[in-house]
Amino acid sequence: MYPVLLDLGRGLVIYSYSVFLALGYLVAYWVVSAEVSRRKMDPTLPSTLLLACFIAGLVGAKILFLYQNATLTEFLANPVRYFVSGYASVGGLIGIFCAIWIVSRLKKTDFQALLDIVCPALILGYGIGRIGCFLNGCDYGTVCSLPWAVSFSERVVNVHPTQIYDTLLMALLFVFLWKIRTQSRPAGFVSAVGFVILGTQRFLIEFIRETTPSFVEGLSQAQLAALLLVAVFGIRLFQLSSGVLGERVRV
Repeated sequence: MYPVLLDLGRGLVIYSYSVFLALGYLVAYWVVSAEVSRRKMDPTLPSTLLLACFIAGLVGAKILFLYQNATLTEFLANPVRYFVSGYASVGGLIGIFCAIWIVSRLKKTDFQALLDIVCPALILGYGIGRIGCFLNGCDYGTVCSLPWAVSFSERVVNVHPTQIYDTLLMALLFVFLWKIRTQSRPAGFVSAVGFVILGTQRFLIEFIRETTPSFVEGLSQAQLAALLLVAVFGIRLFQLSSGVLGERVRV
């Protein structure tokens, strides 16, 4: 593990997770800016979206992390410990959805169109952030005997590098979404495809991850959230696809 990238002394430490989290947001900002420019939309949208998604994403991720890892008594006994600890990506995604909806209302912009703009950027940023998780030694997988298995300092066995799996799959998904974004599709199509694939990927990879169990035996909390994501955007994708097919028939 390399949780610390640079120790400047006197308590000044640069953590790998923080660096890649920031890098993920910066790359996402660049992607959103490029797409907003291509669509000739309000040039203030990228900065507004970045700030809103950054704040809401961190708050959502922290709230879910606390829910999964600490009781109210434990949190009140040592709040600083839990505030400076980890985050839950599913909670961050929920927070980002809320932020995009708020921005769409403030900017009087179509929510589905904003989702299409943010989705590829979010997926690429998420993939970059997972590199930080790998270096930090968190969110690792279950025991693995494959040649590419890794071992973290607190583990005595090799495990799946699920963080790297996420990074590679998110890179491929981003390339796919970036390619289809210019095709003639109704608003919401790109994000529906992206979030269905993201939800499916997250559901499957949870089977080889150290994760938090849910009230449904055999499934984690993240898997239930992934199923909800697939269901919501799967229905939306079906509606949009049916509409597109209908238009083609009429033409």
